[in-house]
Amino acid sequence: MQFAEMIKGARLQARLSQRGLAEQLITAQKPEGVWATYIGQIEKGEKVPSDEVCIKLAEVLELDSSEVLLAAYQAKAGSEEGRALFAKMARSLADPVVRQLLASKEPLEPALLDALADAETQSLLSDRAWLDAISKARKMQKKRDVLAWLALGVAMDDKQWGALTAVMGTMGLDPPA
Repeated sequence: MQFAEMIKGARLQARLSQRGLAEQLITAQKPEGVWATYIGQIEKGEKVPSDEVCIKLAEVLELDSSEVLLAAYQAKAGSEEGRALFAKMARSLADPVVRQLLASKEPLEPALLDALADAETQSLLSDRAWLDAISKARKMQKKRDVLAWLALGVAMDDKQWGALTAVMGTMGLDPPA
């Protein structure tokens, strides 16, 4: 979302006039607030405020200050490449996993970083059926050792696997096609 649209949308959602918002933007540099015309210029994309005003805008409009600053930097970028970079950063910050990682006080384990870099792990993470199955298995961990059964299944030869699936089929437990 572009900076100007973000600010205007949030202001309208907060049911503030441009003047009402301007009066609340009291900062060290602007102890009297800013002019309503300045808010209009921001919303038209004509002006991009300082970091201090952006942070105050985020506070008053109840927006994430990181997102507001990033959108402001994107608006200030002087090249298409710069704007594209900030757009990528904004998409990354919107990702719930990235948000959780950034909020963590602990650094990531090297083993986790290696796993995330692995092509097979990346493929798994993009497969909804596997993610759902893993999530359900994890929740059932105390009741059923699904991981042990998975290890057994992987270790089976084709003949053993065929026999197991035949037994499951007689129980009406055919896997989905």
